[in-house]
Amino acid sequence: MWSFLVLGIIPGTPIQITFALWIIGVATVAVLGGLWLGHRAHLLRNWLIATMFAVTVRRSTPKIA
Repeated sequence: MWSFLVLGIIPGTPIQITFALWIIGVATVAVLGGLWLGHRAHLLRNWLIATMFAVTVRRSTPKIA
């Protein structure tokens, strides 16, 4: 495992992880994470709007005795 971390070579393959590959990987994870968080925030916002709408409608509806 230390040879993987020190040399940057993935065992069993000719692939070597370079600094540029690390930057591309980190940027990709950051963009995908931002998109995922944005999507989750959108779902949460929609749920909050629907809940507040339901509560408002329920409070404003006259009670029939």
